[in-house]
Amino acid sequence: MAVKWLTTFALLWAVGAHAAGYPTESQFRMALGDIDAVVRAEGMALEVLDAEQEGVTLPLLSAGLNIDTNTCVVFFNTLPEDGLVQFFSAINEHELALMLRAISVHEVTHCVEQREAYVLKRFDKVLPDAYKQDGMSIQGYLSVVKSGAVETWGEALADISSVLYLKQTVPGQWLALATRISAMRRELGTKWPTHDTSDWLDRLIELNPDIDGRSSVFDAAFLYRKEFSR
Repeated sequence: MAVKWLTTFALLWAVGAHAAGYPTESQFRMALGDIDAVVRAEGMALEVLDAEQEGVTLPLLSAGLNIDTNTCVVFFNTLPEDGLVQFFSAINEHELALMLRAISVHEVTHCVEQREAYVLKRFDKVLPDAYKQDGMSIQGYLSVVKSGAVETWGEALADISSVLYLKQTVPGQWLALATRISAMRRELGTKWPTHDTSDWLDRLIELNPDIDGRSSVFDAAFLYRKEFSR
């Protein structure tokens, strides 16, 4: 579930802007705090943990739903990773703040999808048509997930949510950021093929999604993912 974002288009950005550097604990916590209201609007709580202290090795951010407490647990990892180091060295502090908020929404989306499946059992909502069947159970859904067959499907939902969040909150900047995300996903398709959501994002960008400030980016993302899968 980790987000891995990289691009070679740094020269397109403002010359002379101060590079942000690799995200620190305080920057991760600030970004997650900034989207706390988005999480609470979903009826979930947010818990932020240090990945290194918890023994989680996934880079940058990762997340999972604590079903017992209805809490989205997000792990931040400040240990630099090759590729991500180059990405963050090429953006300025303002861009970093926006990107970390979008990445945070990406991770929370995984919690939302897990809730839809494991708590609400809305399997028609979380599975592609090819995997839907009458009598689907949590165990059956878990088997599909463990097979890896829907990993890109899940990453597409999370990336769609993050772009919708940018469109909703920074409408004047969303297009440049979304284009950059899509380019990164395509560039790293060989290294991380299950995270290549560029085709999905290109369609979303072309569509120029309409989302107002009161809408749930997660609800909208489920609808767009279903539409784009047809």
